[in-house]
Amino acid sequence: MTSFKIHTPETAPEQSRPLLKELVARLGFLPNVYGAIAESPMVLRAWLGLKTTVETGLFTPVERHIVSLTTSYLNNSSYCMAACSVMGEKDGVAKDIIEALRADKPLKDVKLEQLHLFTKSVLKRMGRPEQVDIDAMIKVGYTRAHILEVVSIISLGMMGNYINHIVQAPLDKQFEGQRFDARNHEIRKDVAA
Repeated sequence: MTSFKIHTPETAPEQSRPLLKELVARLGFLPNVYGAIAESPMVLRAWLGLKTTVETGLFTPVERHIVSLTTSYLNNSSYCMAACSVMGEKDGVAKDIIEALRADKPLKDVKLEQLHLFTKSVLKRMGRPEQVDIDAMIKVGYTRAHILEVVSIISLGMMGNYINHIVQAPLDKQFEGQRFDARNHEIRKDVAA
């Protein structure tokens, strides 16, 4: 099996080093997934660029985390579920929302639950949600722009999920409190495949 190196700002390819240093300054540590992604400066730039762009969109941090956690859950990404749970807490996502998403349970808030269901529909139907799913988003107050932005957040999440499946980055101690074993969870059947 090919293993991937978890780079530091000192061991990373030259073009990745300033980006990793910036991440350490911003987060206080370098998550292992970024250390692995640093192997390809292009991928690291793409990831960080999309992440920065997504953060300027219409969704609140809570809504972005709902899409991200839903994506990671459906993609069985244990690392991303743990990391997104911790980062969600830091961004003000209520514990009951994080717990519901980690257990694939309905959210109490109707609008947030619709976002959760729409995200699942986009993922399960491989980018082809039914018109009824789109109409339900509009009905609860989201716009067509929101619907398009869901795809961007899913794309960012899938990038992280797939990279973690490939590189198998070890879980950082900072995320240990939200360790998640995706193999032990079933996915709700309320959204048709």
